[in-house]
Amino acid sequence: MTTRPASANGPDSRVYVFDRAPTVPALARRRVRAALTAWQVSPNDIDTAEQVVAEIAANAIEHTESRRIRLEVERHPTEIQVAVRDSGPRPQTSLAARTDSNDGLAEGGRGLLLVHALAARWGADPTPGNGLRVWAAIRPGAPE
Repeated sequence: MTTRPASANGPDSRVYVFDRAPTVPALARRRVRAALTAWQVSPNDIDTAEQVVAEIAANAIEHTESRRIRLEVERHPTEIQVAVRDSGPRPQTSLAARTDSNDGLAEGGRGLLLVHALAARWGADPTPGNGLRVWAAIRPGAPE
């Protein structure tokens, strides 16, 4: 785990690395809750961040071959950001396109719809190699 204190140059941040396991979403939720509680974030915003990170982490476990999953938690002056990095392979279609085309009747695939609904904004950025960094921003105090 790495912790970086807030400064004029950047946000409060925490980084956690997990070995691939079915328990990663639950571990990610606990780490997010601990970090945001320490930063005195409201319980509603903590709950939102936990739900978002659990969905993103579950996707990294289910849809990639990553041996390790990296969780990043940052507190900025106007928002909280959570991100999950994997080592790939990247999906053939963009994640945003998947939320646009989901008909709500599919057995799976609702996780990104939840992320889309809960986050102020979110996205996915390629990382070096074949990985992806999926991130979401939660605005403290935003209505649920």
